[in-house]
Amino acid sequence: MLKLNGTTKPFLPKGVGTFFPERAAKKKRVEGIILSVFSKWGFKEIVTPGFEFLDALSAGLDENLNDKAYKFVDRGTGRILALRPDITAQIARIAAASLTKKPKPMRLCYNANVFRYEEEHAGRQQEIFQVGGELIGIDLPESDAEMVAIAVESLKETGLDSFEIAMGQIGFFKGMLKEIGLDSQTYLRVKDAFSKKEMLRVEELLSGISKTQRDKLLKIADLFGKEEILDKAEAIADNKESKKAVQNIRDVYRILKLYGLEKYILIDLAEVRGFDYYTGILFEVFVKGMGYEIGSGGRYDGLLAKFGFDCPSTGFALDVERLLAAIDAQGIELKTDRVNILLIDFNKDKSAAIKLAKALRDKGCNVARDIIKRELNSSLDYAKEWGIPKAIALGVKDLKDDEALIIDTKTSERKRIKINQLTDFLSV
Repeated sequence: MLKLNGTTKPFLPKGVGTFFPERAAKKKRVEGIILSVFSKWGFKEIVTPGFEFLDALSAGLDENLNDKAYKFVDRGTGRILALRPDITAQIARIAAASLTKKPKPMRLCYNANVFRYEEEHAGRQQEIFQVGGELIGIDLPESDAEMVAIAVESLKETGLDSFEIAMGQIGFFKGMLKEIGLDSQTYLRVKDAFSKKEMLRVEELLSGISKTQRDKLLKIADLFGKEEILDKAEAIADNKESKKAVQNIRDVYRILKLYGLEKYILIDLAEVRGFDYYTGILFEVFVKGMGYEIGSGGRYDGLLAKFGFDCPSTGFALDVERLLAAIDAQGIELKTDRVNILLIDFNKDKSAAIKLAKALRDKGCNVARDIIKRELNSSLDYAKEWGIPKAIALGVKDLKDDEALIIDTKTSERKRIKINQLTDFLSV
């Protein structure tokens, strides 16, 4: 508990928050939109445990995620448990343990929160809400293109249009580094500097190699743009792995053009984050005006093998809170599938109002009855405060017995209508 001005108040841990009703409704709506897109593409939802035995999950967690996991002791067994820090690792474990006999591919999607410790200055939440999907069992450009296409469609369905998918191929950079023949320590340092876009440091670290080799590697930083970038990449790729990577990203891009999505795609062969995790295509989602990615994904063919099931996989996840921030920043109003109504009744006999509320709910409306006795304007203030866009008033002065008053709580526009016409007028 925290004491403020002599008053004791509950205190939340850093990095977590509360979604109040209006925000919670937006969150649920966005999650529903994205899950519906996955469903349209043939994905089935999976629900994973909130915590697991750390030793069972750790094979699929890199050192960074393992370190960030919140750990505690299982009171029954004494084994270490961890709040889930990553959904993909869980799905990989589940697939390896229980789904090996299922025909391929497996299309699985999810909507869940993960927990990761972050330093206070890092500016990230410790509880992260994600919606994502995994396509397991296919090692083809078509499957990578499918995941990128689902990401694009998901964003468009929320109303966003000003966004970009920065797509790379980790094999290109790996091949270029191997070609130079750096020692293991320099190799790791160059990789780290590249991931942080610290090109002066990269140049310094490469001072021991020939100028030709150094210039070739430094050119990778400029391989960012549209399809023509691939020709430049091919021109400097003198090794088999990098050439194969360029061809792979060409194939994926060609399929995305068939989907008509090329306007959303940027090619970024300088992106090396997730170096030890991704094995092929990788991508990040950026929205105009936001200084950070709102989602990421890619191919991770080695992950399931760590759980004893060698199977190719690709996937992505969107950060729901960051996506909501982008929607707010672009002034997008999320539409709901249902009409929200406050039913206000000034009649002594409440039976008609109760029957009407039920009839409207049966027709697909959300209806709250204003059961407190107060003035009409006070009821409308209440509706406005709680984000209820429509009010229906019964028993108002000058209304006929068979009439109701429909009020738009935002514009104050009023309309008389016959009560027996309400359900058809308002139902969706």
